Amino acid sequence: MFRKAIRGVNVDASMIKKYMIFICLLLLSTQITAAEKTHFTIAIDPEYIPFTQKDIEGNPTGLLVDFWNHWAKQNHYTVEYKFYKWEETLEATKKGEVDFHSGTTKDRDWMYASDKIYEIATSLFTLRNSKISNIRSLQHKRVGAIDAYYGQLVKDAIGNSIDVITYDDYPPLVEALKRGEIDALIDDVESVVYYFIKTGQMNRFKQIKDKRLHFYNDVYAICNAENKPLLKQINAGLKKMSLKKLAQIEKIWLPTVENAFYTKKLQVHSQYTSEEEKWLQKNSISLTGDPQWLPTLLGNGVYHYRGIMGDYLRVITSNMGSKLKIHPANSWEKILHPANGRYSDVIFGSMDKETKNRLSQKYDFLEAQDFGPMVIVMNKKVRFITDLYDIRTKKIGILSSQEYTDRICSKYVSYDFVKMKTVPALLDAIKNGKIDAGLLSLSKAIDFLVKKKYEALDIVGKTDESIYVDTGILKEKPILKDIIRKSLISLNTDTKEEILSKWTRHLNYIEKVDYKLTYSVASLLGLLLLSTGYYAYAIRRKHEAVQRMNVKIEHLLKTDDLTGLYNKRAFTQAFERIDNEKKISGLLFIDVDYFKKYNDFYGHMQGDDALEKIGEQLNSYTSWHREAYRIGGEEFGIVLYDCSEGDALRLAEKVRADMEALDIVHAQSPYGHITLSVGIAMSEEVCDTKSLYINADEALYKAKMAGRNTVVLYDSKEKPEMT
Repeated sequence: MFRKAIRGVNVDASMIKKYMIFICLLLLSTQITAAEKTHFTIAIDPEYIPFTQKDIEGNPTGLLVDFWNHWAKQNHYTVEYKFYKWEETLEATKKGEVDFHSGTTKDRDWMYASDKIYEIATSLFTLRNSKISNIRSLQHKRVGAIDAYYGQLVKDAIGNSIDVITYDDYPPLVEALKRGEIDALIDDVESVVYYFIKTGQMNRFKQIKDKRLHFYNDVYAICNAENKPLLKQINAGLKKMSLKKLAQIEKIWLPTVENAFYTKKLQVHSQYTSEEEKWLQKNSISLTGDPQWLPTLLGNGVYHYRGIMGDYLRVITSNMGSKLKIHPANSWEKILHPANGRYSDVIFGSMDKETKNRLSQKYDFLEAQDFGPMVIVMNKKVRFITDLYDIRTKKIGILSSQEYTDRICSKYVSYDFVKMKTVPALLDAIKNGKIDAGLLSLSKAIDFLVKKKYEALDIVGKTDESIYVDTGILKEKPILKDIIRKSLISLNTDTKEEILSKWTRHLNYIEKVDYKLTYSVASLLGLLLLSTGYYAYAIRRKHEAVQRMNVKIEHLLKTDDLTGLYNKRAFTQAFERIDNEKKISGLLFIDVDYFKKYNDFYGHMQGDDALEKIGEQLNSYTSWHREAYRIGGEEFGIVLYDCSEGDALRLAEKVRADMEALDIVHAQSPYGHITLSVGIAMSEEVCDTKSLYINADEALYKAKMAGRNTVVLYDSKEKPEMT
């Protein structure tokens, strides 16, 4: 009877097929959902402060703990943490005792990494009284590290002349430095500083300021091969996290956040519209770089660019928060006519006008960016090359089809330029003596000259010419043009210099004194002076040098070396000086509130950094009518000339408000950040400097008694007026 009923119905076979497919997909998605984990165990080190640690009750806390708690909350997961020592966290992850590691660099073969979750600054520290201050003074020294990866960073920067000694934790590492068993230590900046603060030793150590010894390490969630399928789930969850919330987490755990990873990303992303943010979350970006660049094929079939341009791209895409897929091409023609018919979203490189015009059929171009100087490459034995003029009679190789090719050739018309298609062809021609020199961008020169094949060549000089790089965006994706334009803002001058510094330490392209050359020239000059009787000339030069030195000494005697402001000596002289043009009309005494607590909590190194920022702020008010001084410790003064009482009050309030706006975190202050108290005293018709000093000091005292973060004007008739 059932079969008869079916025969009586007009059944659409295509509809039945669609329903069957829908049911299969529904069942499949149910199985996938059921297979997804909702509870994760994460390995953390309790001594990796401030990223992972124990609170007073022994519970997990820290920046990365808050990060993963936020990740779990956004994705409706639960997480638990297992404590191990650092090396044991990695071993537990490798063995599968946990689902993944809370975050580290990918520096071992067994590691499988998520998308980037953080970026951590790494640097070297030494004893405060040590003479070590730069790469040169670290030669043939001993450096301690907890992880061999950090030791390799130093060797890459300095060379194999240093000895790296590894330790299993901070206590033995720091004790070895104190006992003189090592000369410096390397680790993550925030972790080291927190350890020094925690153990009350901040005043015994200093960070080595040489930027060539500052590194930035990408941090990922790490799992083993067995747990590799989890990475897709982890990465999907990362996209749901709030950038604003992550920046707030940084503000909780880091003493200063101006260069913190998510804070910088938030500054860039705050420029994106909501539509652009959604586009970045849903899409990856394909990019093809200059055919002259060197893409490297990784083991998983993914290309990436190394060297200076690779780091530039890493900064840009990191701040965008989007995945970048590299599609290499060995000519601009193949970029314009791709074999598979799929055009890259973005093209990036140095190209001549003709190439750019042809590519403009498919791409819209942004304004070209300055990406550093052009340099001269020759045999490394060549000396005395300061610019292009010194090789005007030589055969000079230059790349064809570059942005700078026609520009430089037309500017230096009498020079013998030989155009070449590729960098290897140009460098081989120098090696074989076919040409004398090559003109390359600094980035391309460094990328190739680190190879052993070209060890006989070197950068022997730089020029006043620069390379400009064009960025083209596929016309079919106009929204991407605005995104890329905004993202390029993140590649500011400081970031470019930092990347250049990182790569120039691989070569001799570090502007330094050539002492052998200096001594040779000095000897020759001495002989010439003796033979020609230029005694009078030498004496006059020496006299001028002494005068310049006296001026420098006088400046140093009157300048505070920490803040750059005038010091107490200069302050006293200003009060004693009789100046008919400038009459002292008032005085501001300024004190940093709760600064002793700041020093005790954050350490003297952090305290010095805060005083430097305050000094920089006060120096910005200096003019013909006012001069700023550091009188001592955390006390500052501003001497006013030809200034009214109203102007003095407005200036004092601006000083106080501007310091609040700097928002330097101060956990021990009731205001939560560093504030200033200001006392004002104005002179009568005849300037009595002693009374002015006493009155300003009394007004400052009243300001501090009134609760600090206050401005008080001294009034001889009434109580000081507060604002």
